[in-house]
Amino acid sequence: MKKYYLILAAMSALVLAACQREIAPQKGLVFTATTESSVTKTALSENGGNYDVVWRAGDRITIVDAASNVGIYETESTTTHADFSLYGGSTPVTTPTYKAWYPANLYNGGTPTLPATQSYVDGNIGGSPMYAESGTNSLAFKNICGIIRLNVSTTLVGKTVASIVLNANEGMSGVISNAATLADDSYVAAVTGTAGVTLNCGAGIDISTTPTAFHFAVPEGTYTGFTITVTTTDGLTQTRTANKGITVGRRQITDIGLAFNNLSMAINLAETTGTVDIPSGVNARLYGSKTDRTVNVAGGGSVVTLENASMYKLNLNGDAIIVSSGTNTIDTSHDNPVFIKEGSTATFRGTGTLNVNAYYCTGPIICENYNADIVIESGTYNLNAGAGATRCIGAGNLSITGGTVNADTEAYVSLYAEKTLSISGGEVLARGDAQGIYANGGDVVISGGTVTAEQRRNSTFWGGPEANVAGIVVHSKDGTTGGTLTISGGTVNAIGHIGPGIGATWHRSGWSYAVHTRSILISGGTVTSSSDVEGQAAIGFSGFGNPTVCEKITISPGITSLTLIQGPTATRMITYGDSPAAFTVDGLDMSGYFSDPASVDWSTLPNLLRTVTTTTAADDTWVFTPKP
Repeated sequence: MKKYYLILAAMSALVLAACQREIAPQKGLVFTATTESSVTKTALSENGGNYDVVWRAGDRITIVDAASNVGIYETESTTTHADFSLYGGSTPVTTPTYKAWYPANLYNGGTPTLPATQSYVDGNIGGSPMYAESGTNSLAFKNICGIIRLNVSTTLVGKTVASIVLNANEGMSGVISNAATLADDSYVAAVTGTAGVTLNCGAGIDISTTPTAFHFAVPEGTYTGFTITVTTTDGLTQTRTANKGITVGRRQITDIGLAFNNLSMAINLAETTGTVDIPSGVNARLYGSKTDRTVNVAGGGSVVTLENASMYKLNLNGDAIIVSSGTNTIDTSHDNPVFIKEGSTATFRGTGTLNVNAYYCTGPIICENYNADIVIESGTYNLNAGAGATRCIGAGNLSITGGTVNADTEAYVSLYAEKTLSISGGEVLARGDAQGIYANGGDVVISGGTVTAEQRRNSTFWGGPEANVAGIVVHSKDGTTGGTLTISGGTVNAIGHIGPGIGATWHRSGWSYAVHTRSILISGGTVTSSSDVEGQAAIGFSGFGNPTVCEKITISPGITSLTLIQGPTATRMITYGDSPAAFTVDGLDMSGYFSDPASVDWSTLPNLLRTVTTTTAADDTWVFTPKP
């Protein structure tokens, strides 16, 4: 059954006295914001088929103006027509047209994103997404999602829900693909991919024979292959699958009533030692300090929860989800700690920490023949490739959409993929002796998050004077043409201490490898690329015995800031190998820079401004920013 609702414009009210704030709200332009109703209700309750709500004190919105200024605004009102003033520490917006997002973190640093995790609110929906566009300071917010109201019951006694996960063949969370055209699209948000959504129920919500309502904000659409997984605080779980498509409309509530009477702990592996086999499609919970434990997961969509667990090895032999809770450790020598079978997809998520240490093997998380996929959605991952290990992650496709990844290797490369290595969110630190981030024949795509890719200063064999080294490398495989490096958002630091920040250098003549990158495109975000080594540059490709080619380098408007820092003894900001790249900046052909740097007139750039901090050939810093 569907009913119309008009949006909850409140998460949890952040009620703080003015004297408790470190920074008080600033004066300036005040915005008046409305929702899609003039009727006042403070909860998601029915009013003749409609659901009406109000703003609440402490609600915050993000506003972006036509000059790309971004400000966070807050209300102190509890009304349907609320005034929002600039919140301390933000940038005031001044230039119409204004685009506004609720809740404020929906804007996500310029990459509006529907969150993969939502929070339970009693009788309500927490922070349901809204959007407004206006040429004045009056903002009429519209819902950009619909609501699934899941009414859960059980005949079991004393059960409390810890979390509920919705999945389907269609995406329910992720980057809003039509963020630029929401108003033209009737305020219907769309996402790509198939990421589901998790409702976090905190300390737990009681369920009984009387249904309890749980609310989810999801994009409009018909969801096929729809599954609901309920997990209780005592580790019981059950998954139910809809036998038909579930349709959700913008501003609508779709009611689903289901009983979960078969909640069970699929073979709770607290004290198990030795070899543990988890059958296909089974959910399991591992905990306890059993450092000699080897766990084999058959796959089939199994969900394995690691709850303060220790083990020697985790083998994923099919599609599986690994959920971390608390602090977990996998510590192995002479064998890859987490090994993923060819053709599988391993998804890592959770609220906990997973520490993986590897010695005298390939590395902490490795795919068979680099032909399986790894997705990291949330959680914290400390990956240490110690003595004898060559990389921290080795995958076919590697996708990082959230969480924190600390990857450090003493030997070769930190994050390695042979297809596509994509980062759209989270915080990533990749440090390697030769490369921080390395796509061997595939692409590197960075569209969000905070990424540091560093090639070590004090390296030995792989990072010595005869090596293929850089912070970020897109390399050819088996002598064929390599992929593309695209940076379109986020904050990226590419650091080379022996080679360039971005690029590659190959000094070891007689080896069969060659460096061939199709293109480098920097079109968004805040990017810094640097090198502090003799003869190298911020972006560099050089051969010395083997063919080294980059076909084209493009810097386009849309960047927040691009900083290039060349080494103290470098002769050029961008170097090349066997042939210079086609070099385009702001739509202008700057290829003449390679033959005669002084011949290029940087003042002709129509949209970007280049600032140079020195006038010498070495130790230069170039900063590209949008022209005011």
